[in-house]
Parts: sequence; C-alpha cells; structure tokens
Amino acid sequence: MIRLIFLCLLLAASACAGKHGSQTRSVSISAIVPETSGDVYLAGNLPELGPWRADGLLMQGEGRTRVATVRVPQGARFEFKLTQGRWEREGLGPSGTVMASSRIDVDADQDVTITIADWKHDIREYLADPAGAGVAGSLLHWADVRSQWLEETRTVSIYLPPQYDTDPQARFPVIYAHDGQNLFDPRIANTGVDWGFDTAMQALVSQGAIEPAIIVGIWSTPARRLEYAPERVLERVTGAMAAEALAEFPPQQRRADAYARFLVRELKPRIDAAFRTRAGRESTFLIGSSMGGLISLYAMAEYPDAFGGAAGLSMHWPVSIDNRLIVDRQEAWRPAIIAAFSDYLSASPLTPAQHRLWLDHGTGFLDHLYAPYQQALTGVFSRLGYGDGDRLRTRVYPGADHNETAWRARLRDPLTFLLGPRAAPSDKN
Repeated sequence: MIRLIFLCLLLAASACAGKHGSQTRSVSISAIVPETSGDVYLAGNLPELGPWRADGLLMQGEGRTRVATVRVPQGARFEFKLTQGRWEREGLGPSGTVMASSRIDVDADQDVTITIADWKHDIREYLADPAGAGVAGSLLHWADVRSQWLEETRTVSIYLPPQYDTDPQARFPVIYAHDGQNLFDPRIANTGVDWGFDTAMQALVSQGAIEPAIIVGIWSTPARRLEYAPERVLERVTGAMAAEALAEFPPQQRRADAYARFLVRELKPRIDAAFRTRAGRESTFLIGSSMGGLISLYAMAEYPDAFGGAAGLSMHWPVSIDNRLIVDRQEAWRPAIIAAFSDYLSASPLTPAQHRLWLDHGTGFLDHLYAPYQQALTGVFSRLGYGDGDRLRTRVYPGADHNETAWRARLRDPLTFLLGPRAAPSDKN
C-alpha cells in the first residue's frame, strides 16, 4: 500500500505537541500479535514517532506479546497503529481488513491492549482475487500501467456494475476516480474502509435516481502530491507567498499537467476501446477527495471537451500540505491561493452549459480549514454564470471528518449530482 503524509496527521501531531502544556502522561501499549510476526512497530501522531512513520518505535518483546511505552501531553488525543515497519504491512483486524487508528484521549496514565489478527498481505495477492472485494458487479485490475509522460507506473481498477453483464447492448457513462486503491476493496484501502462505490451506486439505481456507470479508479503513487497539485494555479501565486509555492512545488517537479494528459490521451482511449462506454463529454466525469478533488477540477478545466462534470469531496483548496503555511501563516497563504485560483478559474473555459461541479467539505478536523476557500471561490463560479443548484452544488457536512469513512457516508450525493437525469433541488450551505 502506498502511504503518503496526510496533512491531517501533521496537524494532529502539531496539536498533540503544542496545545496541552508541558505535563505528560504515560501510555503503555501491549500488542497481541501472530506468533511469527518478527519486529513490530508503533506508528502514531507523536512527533517522536515521525509523526506517522511506519517504523516509528520498535516494540519490545517476542512471540505473541509486544510492549511499548510513550509519553503523551496531558489532554491530547494520541492516535496510533501497528505495523511490521512498512505501511504495506499494517495490522489487520478480525475481519481481515486494515484497522482504523486507535484513539486515546489522554488525561491520566493508561494501559492499552490491542490484538492484531494478521498483517496485510502482499498487494498482488489481493489483486489476484478481485472477487474477494465483495463488490456487486465486477472488479478488474490493470497492474503496472505506464505513461509516456509520467515516471511512476500505477494500478488502475475498473468497476463494472451488474447491469454491464445483464444488458450486453448497453453503453455506460464513466467516472474517473483518483486514489483508486481506496474505492472498492477494504483489504486494500489505506484505512481499511473503502468508498463503497458499488453499494452507493446500486442503491441509487434501484431507486431510479441515477443510471449505472463504469468507475475507473486510478491508484495514486508516491508522486501523488505533485501529480494532483494544479500547476497553472501555482504559477499564479504572487507576492511573498510565491517563494513558498516554489519551494514546496518546484516547477521541474510538478506533474499535474502530465497526469491530466495521461488521463485524456492514454487512459481514456484505452478504457473506451476495452469497454462499452459512452465516450462523449456529457457522459464522462471525474471525482476525488482532498487533493484528488483538486486534480478533478483542474483536469476538467484543462480538458473541457473531455469531461462534463467533476466532484471534489473535502476539496483541499490550500494545495500545500505544509502545516506552517496553511495553519500558522494562513492569513497570508489563504488570500494568495484564493487569488491564484480566482485568476485561473476566471480565465478557464468552464461553462454551466457544459460542465457540472460538486464542491463539499466537512467541519471536522482539517476540513474546517476549507470553508473560507469554498465560499470565496463559489463567488468566482457565480461570475462564470453558475448558480448553486443545477450545475454547481456546494455542500457542507457538519461534523464530517477528512477520511474514507466520511466520504463513503456521503458518496450518494455527488453520484446523484453527476449521474442523475437532473440535479436535485437546490441545497445550499
């Protein structure tokens, strides 16, 4: 599994380290693991654990029992997982899926016991058993997909709804979805929770709310941050923040233009040739979360003839994943990024007659940063002729966090917006 540095984890580490004073408490973690486990490591949101380095702290002991003790600021929330030193070897729960992070609100010394049923298997084992994902329909995997424009190879997962086989004459719309490893199979998903595309889609189809679609999940790679950060927006960052944008995203390392080109010129033709798709713009969409939302919007703006709609869940408008910028210096960074997006979008070819756009965020951890961005940039879309309703939908989900569980819970809403015969009645923020 590809495990990247998620900004929410960096923010958690910062909060854990800096907001609860100097008094600390002892947290002792005992792990019951399979007999032949070898080295076992504690990973978590404490600074001394990386934060979230897969080999953060070697646990002591042998056989089935391992122990580690850490000091946590009193009043902080300590989050942790167990690994065998790599994120590809996370601990599995009794259901055989990756366990969610354990969370402890530390107000006193604590002893915690956690049981690991198994360790994550080689990813190739799961790819060879797509039926084990348990989806309603068919799941196919193309491994080692290459591009002439991108250095990283990647896996592409294709979900075919049950109707694909039951109606052999039908053609289907297509949604291209980013972070494809998190979409269909809990055995593969980063947090052990997948988006549940098949469940959400079939429920909506049975209600007559949408037509079934093919979902193409493009797995992210270690270059995710560079492939998803919109280049022409970064080019427009001016003033004191321009140097910060250059430092975090050096022009020679940016990959979003190449990634979008890969989608349109290499992957889409291959998908259209292999499956019964409706290949026109009006039946071709994009969806993603966090930075996956950014590349969804950006790819549609760069290739307006290829895509007719995009959905960004928990859209990571700040682009940066530098806690120092988007939190500590947000009063300088935020207006610079909003101005860059405004300039880019104002000159874009996006029109309400041809392009639908879904934008949302929660109010929980990390997502609470997005409200000022979404509010400001909704105004830009308004000047392009969009009204919040039929062609543009903005939503806020109170309490929703920044993770697959939250996105799974609301997936039916953007699917209805993209695939329904008409947008639902306006549901403004």
